[in-house]
Amino acid sequence: MSAGDILDQAIRIYRENFIPLVTIVAIISVPLVLIQLAAIALTFPSFPGFGTPSESFAPADLGSIAILVSAAAGILALVAAIFQNGALSYFVSERFLNRPVTVRQAYGKAFSRWLSLLLAAILLGLAVGGVFALLFGILLVPVIAATVAGGGSDSSVGFIVGILLLCQCGLLIPALIAAVYLYTRWTFWVPAIVIENYNSTGGLGRSWKLVKGTFWRVLGFNIILYLIVTFFSLGPTYLVGVLTFLLPSPLIGFAVNAIASSLILIIMTPLQYAVLTVLYYDLRIRKEGFDLVIQMQAQETASALPSLTSGSNS
Repeated sequence: MSAGDILDQAIRIYRENFIPLVTIVAIISVPLVLIQLAAIALTFPSFPGFGTPSESFAPADLGSIAILVSAAAGILALVAAIFQNGALSYFVSERFLNRPVTVRQAYGKAFSRWLSLLLAAILLGLAVGGVFALLFGILLVPVIAATVAGGGSDSSVGFIVGILLLCQCGLLIPALIAAVYLYTRWTFWVPAIVIENYNSTGGLGRSWKLVKGTFWRVLGFNIILYLIVTFFSLGPTYLVGVLTFLLPSPLIGFAVNAIASSLILIIMTPLQYAVLTVLYYDLRIRKEGFDLVIQMQAQETASALPSLTSGSNS
């Protein structure tokens, strides 16, 4: 398939299965946005409609609780997104192969692979984050050591610290390039685990193998998806930003912003994974003749039907 064919196929699957696809994301996003709203309410407890601070809780206590709630919501969002993306990949895969599938079946498949998905996500995060930290943070220890040694009083030490900081900024670009490279090579670890039942390391290796020789094509699709999501998110984001200044309280503005961000996520995430899953199958077709395998299976099924029919008639 050409790039246009892949986008056309993904948009067709997205359009024909819009309700179940957004439902898969909403199952995760709606509870998370409610947790966010709870954290906002704790941050601004005196706003009418959310009650007033209890005498047993000082504002500082409520602020600490809000931070803890927000941190918990962030961790839950990261973990839940793994299973959400697994369910999206499996659902789009089944529809790409013209097989019926439900939201429950998609999540059931994702949760059946929970350990491999979580381990692969942890390994990927450690690898990408580790490379970025190694390259970008390689001069961080000398900077801290020089700052502590000089105590901020020695001009020569300040000059050395400045030079080290400039060098550290210079390493930002290679760190970003390394992170993007690893992320691109591991683009298809979720479908590899959920669709082909690879384990954590096997899924990462499978993605690495599929992307080999087509790195720029996969990177191009990732950039296209990023631009599409950004383009369709800019309008609502700016509109919400303007409304925030017009609303009578910052609390309402934060709440509206959280709800709008969740809606954008619910609408755009299925399209993103529809494109990536179709691209995943395109790579399998190019490298492994996956379409021929499907045709052979269909022919075997069709040839088996007459024998079963004749057996039942006899």
